[in-house]
Amino acid sequence: MNWKRWLLYLGLNAIVSATVMISIMLMWDSTRRPILIATLTPLPQSSLPPTFSSLNVIPQPTPTPTIYEVKRGETLGTIALQFGVSVEAIIAVNGITDPNRVSVGQKLVIPVSGLPPTPTLQFTPLPTTTLTSGTEAPPQLAVRAITDLGNLQTERVLIINLGGSVNLSGWTLRDQQNNVYTFPNINLFQGGAVNVHTVAGRDTVTDLYWGKTAAMWQNGETATLVDPQGRTHTTFTAP
Repeated sequence: MNWKRWLLYLGLNAIVSATVMISIMLMWDSTRRPILIATLTPLPQSSLPPTFSSLNVIPQPTPTPTIYEVKRGETLGTIALQFGVSVEAIIAVNGITDPNRVSVGQKLVIPVSGLPPTPTLQFTPLPTTTLTSGTEAPPQLAVRAITDLGNLQTERVLIINLGGSVNLSGWTLRDQQNNVYTFPNINLFQGGAVNVHTVAGRDTVTDLYWGKTAAMWQNGETATLVDPQGRTHTTFTAP
């Protein structure tokens, strides 16, 4: 009889263990959180961010040359440092032969690559009471530089207008050997500049060509700009 009791005991123990195990599994299954599987859906092509090739690039305006007036105690080195350009660039654009000779009040053309932190030239408008409808300030043409003296291919005279707009037809540019260049029908607005090249070439709104076969400017020679009435408007002596 002992072995029958032992079998009965083992059977009851197995049934109780199975019941407990099943209950625990059912409780765990009812309380556990479901596992979420995330899927990535590709965005449509139209919603993707634009590439650099599709961006619109807005061009920056081209800066105009800056005219700077030399102050007491300044040198080409300090001026070049102030504008962030090289001394050689200032010498080249202004046709300077001796970089150690700059005078107080001398006006220099600063290359467009160097822009000043603040304006160096300020134009005071005429009082409104002195101007009537349809009139404007008179032109103020100035010869600012004679570049590459003695080199036919690159020799040129730089002329700028600091006043009101003017039509250059009838104006003349002269040297000391009585060579005369007569300007064509071209408008020069306030702040505008034009180069008169010694060599022959095709005229544009910024570059005019004298048509000479040999260089004509030399150190110490004076260029004279004359208006249509024969009055000397300005002069410039090549350094």
